[in-house]
Parts: sequence; C-alpha cells; structure tokens
Amino acid sequence: MDLRAGTCGWSFADWKGTFYPAGTKDELVYYAGVFNAVEVDSTWHHAPVARTVQSWARRAPEGFVLCPKMPGEITHENLLVGSEALTSGFLDTIALLGDRLGPILVQLAPKLSSDHLPTLEPFLRALPTNLRYAVELRHRSWLKTPQVLDLLRELRMSVVMADHPWYPRFEEPTTDFAYVRLLGRRDVFPDFKRIHRARDEDLQRWAALLQRIEPDMRQAFVFINNQFEGHSPESVRKLLAFLEDVRPG
Repeated sequence: MDLRAGTCGWSFADWKGTFYPAGTKDELVYYAGVFNAVEVDSTWHHAPVARTVQSWARRAPEGFVLCPKMPGEITHENLLVGSEALTSGFLDTIALLGDRLGPILVQLAPKLSSDHLPTLEPFLRALPTNLRYAVELRHRSWLKTPQVLDLLRELRMSVVMADHPWYPRFEEPTTDFAYVRLLGRRDVFPDFKRIHRARDEDLQRWAALLQRIEPDMRQAFVFINNQFEGHSPESVRKLLAFLEDVRPG
C-alpha cells in the first residue's frame, strides 16, 4: 500500500523556528522534503487562482501530492445546491496540479444530515470521474444511513474515516484508497509549537487499523491537524513510527 501522510496545511506562524528552521525561504519546498503529502486547507476558504495552483505544482517535487478541500462556498454556504459553475471552475483550476493532485476532499457542513441524501447524491454523481474524491460526512445521522456508503462504493469515492469527538466514526474504506483525518477541537491549545496533549493510544489504534486494511488498499492518505495533539508535524512522525511497530517483521 502506498501510504501518504502529512498535515492539514503547511503555513502556520507557530511552526517557524519549531518545524521550519530559521530562515526557511519556501515552506512548501521544505515541507515536501519531510512528508509526501499535504491536505490543502486554504482552498476551503477561497478557490485558488490558476497561477497559485501552478506555483504549487512547480514547487512540489515529483511524487508529492496535494489534497485540496472543495471550497466552503459550495459545501457550507450553498449546501451543494446551485453550485455547478463554482464546482466546475474549481475543479478545472485544481486539475492544473497534474500528477501532484491527490483526492479532493468534499467536506460536508456539520448540519448536512442524512435527510440531505437526495441533494448529495446528484451532486456526487455530477463530479468528473477523471478525478478522485473523499467525502467527509459530519452529521452523526449518516451512521444509520448505509445507502450513502453504497453510493460511495458505486462511485468509487472514499468515505473519510475521521477521528473527531463530534463526527461519526467510519472505519471501513469504500474504495481502493483510504482517507483518514485525525482532528480535534479548535479551542483547546494556546499555540501549535509543541505537543500539548499526547494521544499515543489513539495514534496506535489508527496505526493498527491502517495495518488491518492494508491488503485491500492501493493507497492510504492520512492527515493530522494541529488540534489533534497541538503540533501536527510531530503527530505525523509518531504515527509513522507506530506504523513501523505494527507491521509484520
């Protein structure tokens, strides 16, 4: 299994002098020398312009992948409705990443419950099939809606397996690549300069899960945010070490 592990974003002021050495001129270039993938959070806040995406592709080394979030204007403001032009424009632009493009994260609004399956299904079916998608279902009602997992299997999209106190927990992939997000509440840590609250037991459990599903997966993408332990680069390093521990000798 091709494992891609990284953080949710790469540009944080608190990483200067902690993760990024003093004087680092290009943070993306440095980051890509440490990890082999990154989730792009900035695309949720606003759709990028072509020159920005082309810059990412130029600066990222061969083999590195970026997994952008679909803009929140589509998923959270419009709740997937009437967003055909916005979606098409975003996908056309983000496709400029070429072979640096990983799965696109379709992060649903927390209030989008399973009652909205009639809205979600046509939205997903209309997405271009030459790209890959991971769908994050944030309302707990989706746990009792197996139809949505059947839909993702049919469309060969990955259900996001997220570790978050409020989101539903899925632990079985729906296609040949897994997409894992280890998250946390946004009001916990005063800064992101160090690990504030170690969660080794949770990381070990996710390492064991990845080891269990490995025979059936072509790829796995794992992203950790700063709120999980307080400093996501170190959390990723710990997870990778735990994965080495659980792999057969």
